[in-house]
Amino acid sequence: METNPIKTQIDRLVKFSETLSGHLRKREVQFLATLPFLSIEGDILEIGSFKGKSTIILAKAAKEAGHEKIHACDPLSLSCSTDPTDATGEELPDIFYNNLQTYGVREQVEFFQMKSDKLAEIWNNPLKVLWIDGDHTYNGVMNDITLFEKYLKPGAIVCFHDVLHEFEGPVRVFMEKILLSSQYGDCGLCGSIGWGQFIGNRPISRQQWESKLLGYKKLSRLMMLVLKSHHGFKVNRHLRRFYRSLVPHGPIFPDDWIKKRNSVLAE
Repeated sequence: METNPIKTQIDRLVKFSETLSGHLRKREVQFLATLPFLSIEGDILEIGSFKGKSTIILAKAAKEAGHEKIHACDPLSLSCSTDPTDATGEELPDIFYNNLQTYGVREQVEFFQMKSDKLAEIWNNPLKVLWIDGDHTYNGVMNDITLFEKYLKPGAIVCFHDVLHEFEGPVRVFMEKILLSSQYGDCGLCGSIGWGQFIGNRPISRQQWESKLLGYKKLSRLMMLVLKSHHGFKVNRHLRRFYRSLVPHGPIFPDDWIKKRNSVLAE
């Protein structure tokens, strides 16, 4: 059987990612590495870079897919309450830039060392991928998608990190803005990445609505526990893990996933 060249490249990036420091699991790396192969014109924008693991993966995958560069935005100050704690704001800029240089993608990443609302003041490019992994508060995530959603092209993918973790922002905004919106067709989760395909004013099928509403129902159980924890209530961690296990979030099959996403453009 002939090996699909896209899968070969993605598998190689997944193996390569083991050398990088960051907060992405293998299936999440696989998902991100698949995104640049969408057959749609537009830019790839990352909001929230931290040490650069997802930045490097997206940049390398984009190069394989024929893109000259990707765009990324992060103040690198760790000034948000939901930021990771395995680095300090003083050392993070050096870590990030050194990683881009070490792994050979510095020239391929157009980086904006600023908060996303500042980038929005100068941004005017159509998007094929919007990867949101910055401020995980509700206002932070909602602000990110609200500011950049208007640049999405039909067929574009929006994705949020940490939807299945204990932050309020990613899961709540994914439920409200993606699962309950008629502007997004197919949706799903891969690891803790929640994604939706933007279709704009195109009709959404009954089957898609059923799938989205079932996802909303399953995530609502987790949302309840996230809100309880956020407001100081004690949460049963075993119950939380059980509810999480009920949400489908397995790996994608890159060839089939890309083929299905690209088919939207031909409809």
